Amino acid sequence: MRILFFLIPMVFLTISGCDNDRHHYSSGSTHVHQPLKGGKLFELGPHGSGHNLELLINEKGLLELYILDAHADHYVRIKQAAIELTLNDTNRSLPRSLLLHAVGDSATGETVGNTALFRSTHSVTEELPITATITSLAIGSKTYTEQEIQFMGNSTK
Repeated sequence: MRILFFLIPMVFLTISGCDNDRHHYSSGSTHVHQPLKGGKLFELGPHGSGHNLELLINEKGLLELYILDAHADHYVRIKQAAIELTLNDTNRSLPRSLLLHAVGDSATGETVGNTALFRSTHSVTEELPITATITSLAIGSKTYTEQEIQFMGNSTK
């Protein structure tokens, strides 16, 4: 009987562990990380222990970036007022910056300094595809620096 007390938790931990984007379980089901808004996910840090970013172009052509948890299930609010992207455009001699500003939402209680949403101030549709580096991003106790992203635009599903 004692062995069951040790065996049951071990089986649960083995089945519920997460180590890549697609996870196959003994039941044949597959676990896939899905973007909450239909954008493109970018993983920060080791899978399952870092965070995710979701990028998309809104109806006005503005670039939106959402901060998500390790499995892209929940939004994560952060304190930063802006996120700087250094655009790596091979057609220009010098890299340039694109600032994504924190967006508050009274419906969710989010404010600048406590939000999961960041947005550009001008349309970026003419700049697609975007190849950029996120200079620095602080999420909780973790700081991610020099994170490369390549964004082709919204998927056409």
